[in-house]
Amino acid sequence: MITAVSFDVWNTLLRIDIVFRRLAKAIAVLKNLDPIEVEKLIHKVYRRARELRLYITESHEVTSFPARSRVLLASELSIDVDELASLIDITFNAVDINLILYEDVKPTLELLNSINLKMGIIGNTVFWESIYTRELLEKLELNTYFRTQVYSDEFGVFKPDKRIFLEFCRRLNAKPWNTLHVGDGIVEDVGGALSSGMKVMFIDRTGITKKMAIPTMGIFITQSLSDILEAIQILDKQFT
Repeated sequence: MITAVSFDVWNTLLRIDIVFRRLAKAIAVLKNLDPIEVEKLIHKVYRRARELRLYITESHEVTSFPARSRVLLASELSIDVDELASLIDITFNAVDINLILYEDVKPTLELLNSINLKMGIIGNTVFWESIYTRELLEKLELNTYFRTQVYSDEFGVFKPDKRIFLEFCRRLNAKPWNTLHVGDGIVEDVGGALSSGMKVMFIDRTGITKKMAIPTMGIFITQSLSDILEAIQILDKQFT
């Protein structure tokens, strides 16, 4: 029986494209560049950084990865890395937080909270440290739903390493097979959750993937968090 649910943050609960667009505008204004081209470069480096992340195993490299990825982005944009860090800070202070939050998030969290499911976060970091994400969740008043938040730069392990998923379970005193992880990453979220023994709900915010369940593998695929009770009911029948 599923007793706990962990969530990825970016592109699961919050829209990273909104942050990237706001950051691109800030950089473009400062450097007199085309904001559309800057945004494309940010996405390009983001994809590269996520690939690099897969090969990092040392704890100190994981914790320092946000700074390292900022160096990559600053180099691609031909700007000073400290200047970039300042612009990221400005972006988080200026961005409209209501545009970042997906509409199905709060109703879903309220529903799960009403049936006493334990909830929390398992998140990787790239261009900014987890403190930015924590503060954003607090501003959105989402942090009150989460009993714990486990981030790569704090714990020293990236998803899909099963250790970060098992750490989440340890903190909530939940068995992996009684825990559902929700995320948008095939490798980081689906692969990591399954390797740790958890069940997983893969959410495709692009709307390309059709809703389906693969109960024998412990996987539920959807486009919306609103389907989470359906996912729990179906996956609860397997591996209990």
